[in-house]
Amino acid sequence: MARREAENLIAKLRQMSEEGAASFFSEVMANEGLRRRLGRAGERFLANKQSFDRNVETILDFVNIPSKRDVRELKARLDHLNSQLVNLSMKLDRMLAQSEGPAAKPRGQRKRPSGDHE
Repeated sequence: MARREAENLIAKLRQMSEEGAASFFSEVMANEGLRRRLGRAGERFLANKQSFDRNVETILDFVNIPSKRDVRELKARLDHLNSQLVNLSMKLDRMLAQSEGPAAKPRGQRKRPSGDHE
């Protein structure tokens, strides 16, 4: 009997317009059995999708093509490196501004960092 009920509801859905969809879903939600089956179908769909995604990722890895996850991880690493470069650039600018200020030593007397030889 539940199968016939489900088939009738599906037939109704096909006949309804866009405004009737809300009515259809309220009928489905009112039916405990259909609601449970719909929930299980959703769970199975998500499990199948996760399995499919893993399989696609394995195939992409096998043929050396980056997956979405690989690209996201690479983007995060690049963003981190970019922020480090910006910070380093700001520090370098501050150091150069301090060394070029009026209190800076004349050019000939400036102490050279170790490792720099002419």
